[in-house]
Formats: sequence, C-alpha cells, structure tokens
Amino acid sequence: MKRERHLSRRKLLGATGIVAAIVSVDALGVEPRWLQVTRHDVPIPSLPAALEGFVIAQITDAHLTGLGRLETQILTELRRASPQLVVLTGDLIDDSTKLGVLAELCAELTKLGARVIATLGNWEHWGQLPRGKLARSYARSGAQLLVDEWHPYDRGLAIYASDDYTGGAPGPLSARPTPDSIALLLTHSPAFVDELAPPAAGPFDLCLAGHTHGGQIRAGSFAPILPPGSGRFVAGWYETQMGPLYVSKGTGTSLVPARFCCRPELPLIRLVRA
Repeated sequence: MKRERHLSRRKLLGATGIVAAIVSVDALGVEPRWLQVTRHDVPIPSLPAALEGFVIAQITDAHLTGLGRLETQILTELRRASPQLVVLTGDLIDDSTKLGVLAELCAELTKLGARVIATLGNWEHWGQLPRGKLARSYARSGAQLLVDEWHPYDRGLAIYASDDYTGGAPGPLSARPTPDSIALLLTHSPAFVDELAPPAAGPFDLCLAGHTHGGQIRAGSFAPILPPGSGRFVAGWYETQMGPLYVSKGTGTSLVPARFCCRPELPLIRLVRA
C-alpha cells in the first residue's frame, strides 16, 4: 500500500512537471510571437459617406527591442488589411536607445500608404524620452505625435490624443474643432476615460486605449494582475461616459517576457453606418 502511494505521488509530481514545462514553453516561446488579429465593425450614426468602411489599425504596448517575427506578422497583416489610419497608443518603446527601431517600424507602416498617428504611454515618460526628440523621430519616419491636442483629420474625422494618465499629466480636453465631426479618442491608460469629464459636444464616437496587456498572464479569462492606471478595464469593448472604448491587449510584454492565455493583438476597426 505504501509503495502504491509512493508511486502515485511520483506520477502526480511527474505530471505536474510536464504541465509546468508545457505552460512555460507556451508562455515564453509560443504565445508572445503568436499574433491574434481581431476585426470589429463600429456602427456610427450619421457617418459621412467618405468614412464608410474606413479602417483603423491599433498598435499598442509594443515595447520594441527589434523588428522580429511578431512585427513581421503585424506588417504582413496590415498589408492585407490596407488600413487608412494606424494609431500607436503608447508604450511603443521604453527608452531612447530604441528610437532607431521605432523609426524603422514607422517607416514600414508609412510605406503601406496609411496615416500614422501616435501618442504617449507611461513608458515613454518613465524612460525619460524627450518629447521633442520623440516627435522629431516620428516625423522623420512619416508619423505624427499628438499629445493633448486635436488633429482635424480629413473626411470629417477629428482625432484627439491625450497624454498618458499613469506616467504623464493629461491636460483639460479642448473643444473639438468642428462640432459635427466624427470624434476619435486615443489614450494609453484606460482608467483615464472614467476620470475625464465628457466633452461639451457629446461623447466620442470611438475611444481606443491599451496599457493593460490584457493581463498578459491569465487564467482563462481571469487577469489576476493589472498595471496601475487600468481601472476597471482589462481588454475588449466597454461602454463609458466618453463613448465606446476598445482596450487592446497590445503586442509586447513588460517586466516578464511571457504571455499566457493572452496572445498579442492587432485590432482592425472598421467604421460603418449605423
């Protein structure tokens, strides 16, 4: 009987070790490079005909160290999707030593024929990246950095990009340039949308954020650890006082180079008439 219990214990420990090894291989070697493309139609009342079918791609929380297998997948998917606008919603790089790889990515994105617009995340602040230097790096590669300002995009679309709520200090929201324009909010930390007073012209038609990494290490759909600035948000769609919000799981990793039950995400969002 004792021998049987000993053998059962050994089998249990062996099975546990095998499961742990499989999880480790997946979390460290498979999922961080296994891109998930999500597609979303966003119905908007009174959408101008020029914006029907307009596609926005969101890249966030890339934490770039180089253009590797994952970034190659992202660029391949974007060539297929042909978005009109690519938005970079913060934490693209962690410090100034990565400015070169950021410029390389943006140059590849602009070759697609899309407009590329970026804003700041907490790591651009924590990495002490000079805003002017970062803005010039974006501009040289054909992209545009916006911080606490509106961009009157053509076709009746206006874009507001805020400073990051966690690492920065967002300023007050100014009035949209044209009250009847379709309004898009770009921000990094999603808790910001629950703290900001709704704009006088009404909620945004679409809000995009990142920061949470979707939890990065999850037990199924449960995310036990989220970074400060996440608020009530994890990933996916939410209704907020600022308008419909999509929180992307992002593409990179931070602090721990692993993802589990939480693949890197490239959201493709298409505007359609309600």
